[in-house]
Amino acid sequence: MTRVRGRAAAVAALLAAGLLLAACGGGGGGGDDEKAYVEPKGPAQETISIEAKNFSFTPDDISSEPGIVELELVGKGGLHDLVFDDGAYPGFQLEVNGSATDAKKIDLKAGKYTFYCTFPGHRSAGMEGTLTVK
Repeated sequence: MTRVRGRAAAVAALLAAGLLLAACGGGGGGGDDEKAYVEPKGPAQETISIEAKNFSFTPDDISSEPGIVELELVGKGGLHDLVFDDGAYPGFQLEVNGSATDAKKIDLKAGKYTFYCTFPGHRSAGMEGTLTVK
């Protein structure tokens, strides 16, 4: 009987320790990898307008110089968004519904970036493009 009580006490202690660690671990969604996008200050040197259709971006191959530009997403039907792949410009997102327009400034750095629509099935249907910053 003493042996059973000893095991029960050990199991209870382990459970209590686990609960204590879970409570101290913080939690709740998000983390350091989910950063809020901060729009750059200063004027945009140009506006790049991209149409979001079912299921494509027009244009889908864009070139720009480095610096602050305004990206504008123009809806041409449906619900769409535009984000960048591979952690480029974390938190940046444009979203449109129907014929709405959404625009934000972004400070472009030299490189080649893939942008796409995150809604289920849209990217696989061809809703992605490339932004080349020279």
